[in-house]
Amino acid sequence: MAERERMTNKERRAAGREERKRKEAEAKAKAKRDQIRNSAITAVVVLIVGVIVFQAVRPDPAVLDEAILVSSEAAEEAREAAGCEMLAERDPLPERYHFEASAAPDPDTIYPDIRPTHSGPHTVQTTPASLDGFSRQIDERSSTHNLEHGAVIVWHDPDQTDGGEIARWGEVLNANGFGDTAARTGSAILTAPYEDPGISSGKAIAFRAWGTAMDCDEFDQTVANAFVAQNFGTRGIGPERHHYPADTLEFSDLDVGDTPSEEAPIDGDMPETVPEDELEDELGEENVEDATDEIEDGDQEAADGEG
Repeated sequence: MAERERMTNKERRAAGREERKRKEAEAKAKAKRDQIRNSAITAVVVLIVGVIVFQAVRPDPAVLDEAILVSSEAAEEAREAAGCEMLAERDPLPERYHFEASAAPDPDTIYPDIRPTHSGPHTVQTTPASLDGFSRQIDERSSTHNLEHGAVIVWHDPDQTDGGEIARWGEVLNANGFGDTAARTGSAILTAPYEDPGISSGKAIAFRAWGTAMDCDEFDQTVANAFVAQNFGTRGIGPERHHYPADTLEFSDLDVGDTPSEEAPIDGDMPETVPEDELEDELGEENVEDATDEIEDGDQEAADGEG
């Protein structure tokens, strides 16, 4: 108090000015911090609203505005450039009996030649169709049933190619009529890696329809579209084949229609389901395994994108 009394009027006025400046500076700093915070909050709100509006009005990238057209000349040139080789053409294996997953034969005993197979015996169950592609290998013994229903499977060797482009291509076609989700027949475009035992030709890509197999050194969408246009559903020879969505994918210069029934009779009767004891007698007990969990769980995990 004594010290304050000793301050002159001039000193007190100077101290007061300094105190006012300090308070003004603090007020300005607080106002600036508040402005920055409010601007950040506004920016976040605008961004969130913008994303919501964009997602609400943007078209689904998988929905086509018009049909995909492919020419026979372009397809032939693309097949040559991609190093494609036809291994089997509308020539299915003679046997197509069904077996329960609980008595599934070793695939090496029922698919002895071209792998992945294009036809042959298979489980009563189909592989549940993942319309945006599988991240893991599905079981050949169940996916062959999908081929019987007219599906097309495009397998890839993950050591030679990235499956992302293949999966996106299949997703677009499935979103535009090729993915039969309602009937649960498994008739769709399936895409999946194939590592065990590996594509038998040594190539990177394996196109499969019932009775038809074509392997290529690389994936090409023109090649893939042409294969589907000639082999999917009623265009192919699957005994239980389903419709072909003609409004989605067509040749521009070829009149490709449904396969006549005399060339591929549609078999309305289910093939015989062979009991486990008969399979053991025919193939040997060591070649028949209890694979229910392996097949069903493996295919479901692949469909869910796990792993």
